[in-house]
Amino acid sequence: MQMTGVLAGFALAGLVACTQAADPRDQFRRSDCHLPFDERLRFEAAAPIIVLGRVLEVNDVGQPRPSSGDRRIRTQLTRIRIDVEEVIKGDVKANPLEFYYFTFSPAASEIDLGVPRYLPDVGQRRIYFLKPAKGSYRSVGDVTDYTLRVSSGSHTQGSCTGKSPGCCIAEILLIPRQDIDAGWFVVDLIQSEYAAEVLCSRSTARDLMQKLTQYPDPRIADGAREVIAGTQSLR
Repeated sequence: MQMTGVLAGFALAGLVACTQAADPRDQFRRSDCHLPFDERLRFEAAAPIIVLGRVLEVNDVGQPRPSSGDRRIRTQLTRIRIDVEEVIKGDVKANPLEFYYFTFSPAASEIDLGVPRYLPDVGQRRIYFLKPAKGSYRSVGDVTDYTLRVSSGSHTQGSCTGKSPGCCIAEILLIPRQDIDAGWFVVDLIQSEYAAEVLCSRSTARDLMQKLTQYPDPRIADGAREVIAGTQSLR
């Protein structure tokens, strides 16, 4: 019984340490739900650490609790472990890398969030915007989606060398790799093109999209032509 108590104490101490490693308060504000995409992108780009990674493990820490930004909403402190494929900005101390994200808990909340939210899942490949937090890392934003999905395939370290973070992100999003998920790549094309334009430049986004019109997979080539035609009609 004494040994059981000791082990339980260690487990509790570990849980407290994990909770303290990430700020115990979420960063959610109702205004996050109305933040225009370009403003969100610029806010994310200002993060001290930006990494591309594939999710290896997702674990809840503790129980859902009322958000500091809206007590009708319950948030869940979540520990995410990723395999870092590329450090786009800043420096990280380890790979795999663990960080914290307060996710939305629909079952415990009194109201629906009403906007897209980030739901971490093993196998996802995304760009994460992070900051140091008491010996660990956490997302620069919580609850809503402060990530960029990457459907272009896996990447190797060093592809960002000599490039600005924004232009590296543009290439990550819009240059297909060998194990590309073509279906999701086409679905994401409009958002990816816009992100490339905001974070890098309109000319870079245009050049990358033009190259996609010559891609061997007709789904991608046709999708690129449609996005180009749509963006031109808006200008």
